[in-house]
Amino acid sequence: MASSLHPAGAHRLLAEAARPSVLRVDTRLAPICLALRLSRALLIVSGIAGLVSVVAPTIFRDPPAYAGNALGTYAVILFVALPTMAFAMHAAARGSLRAHFVWLGSVCYLLYAAVLASFSVRFNELFLFYVASLSLGVASLVALLRCLPADELPARISTRLPVRAIGGWLVAIGVAFAALWLADVIPALAGGDVPRSLHGTSLPTNAVQVLDFGFTLPLCIVAGVWLMRRRPWGVLLSGMLLVFLTLESVSVAVDQWFGHHADSLQSLGAVAPFVVLAVVGAVPMSLFLRAVDAPDVRASRGVPRG
Repeated sequence: MASSLHPAGAHRLLAEAARPSVLRVDTRLAPICLALRLSRALLIVSGIAGLVSVVAPTIFRDPPAYAGNALGTYAVILFVALPTMAFAMHAAARGSLRAHFVWLGSVCYLLYAAVLASFSVRFNELFLFYVASLSLGVASLVALLRCLPADELPARISTRLPVRAIGGWLVAIGVAFAALWLADVIPALAGGDVPRSLHGTSLPTNAVQVLDFGFTLPLCIVAGVWLMRRRPWGVLLSGMLLVFLTLESVSVAVDQWFGHHADSLQSLGAVAPFVVLAVVGAVPMSLFLRAVDAPDVRASRGVPRG
C-alpha cells in the first residue's frame, strides 16, 4: 500500500523515533518541576524529623515499646527511604521512567509513616513536622501521579515480564494481611473487647489496620488483578506498591527490633518474617523495574541502546 505521508512528515517521524527514550510529561497540567519541589520539601521535613528522632530519641513520650517502634521507623526513613527517594528523583528528572516508580513508592512509604506519626504518636515537639510530612506526602503523590502517562505504560513494560506471577504476589499479600488483621479484629468485635494488637497501648484504634483495610490491601488486590490484564493503572499501581511494600517490610522488621530493644516484653516474632518478606518482595520489585523500558521495549520503539 502506498504511503500518503508527506516526505517532510516522514523525515520528522524518523527523527523523533531516533531520539533517546524519555518520559513524556504533560507540562501543561502537571510539570515535573512541581512534583520535584514538593518532594524536595518532603525530603527536608522528613529528614529533620528523622535526624531529631535518631539523635534525641527521648523526644518520644510513648510507652517504651511504641517509642522504640517509632525510633526504628525514623531510622529507616533517614538512612534508607530518603536516600532512595533522592536518587530516584534525580534519575526521574533526567527522564528515567523506571525511577518514577521508585520515587512513587518512596513517597507512599513516607506518607504511610506520616499518617501513623500524626495520628498514633503522642504529641511531641515534632508534631508540626509530622503534619507537614503528611500534607507534603499527599501533594507530592498527586503531583507525581499527574506527571505519569498512564495510558502509555503497558507499552513501556517488557512483554517478558511475568505479570501473572507478580500480580498474583500482590493479590496474595492483600489477602494474607487482610486475613491476619481480621483475625485480630473479628474476635474483638464478637467479644465486645478491643483487638489484641491494642493491649498494652493507649491507642483508641490501630492506625495500621485503618490504613491497610482502607487503602493498602484493596489497592494491592486491585493492582494485582489489573496488572495480570496489563491495564495501564495496573502497571502504575503495581510498580508503586512493589517499591512501597519492600520499604515497609524493611521498616517493620527494624521498628520491631527497636521496640524489643526498648522493652524486652515486646516480642521479636515479627522481625524474621518481615526480613524474609523484604527479601522475597525485592524479587518481583526488581523484575518489574528491570522490565521498564527493557531492551526489547526500546527496540520496538526504535530507540538506540546507547
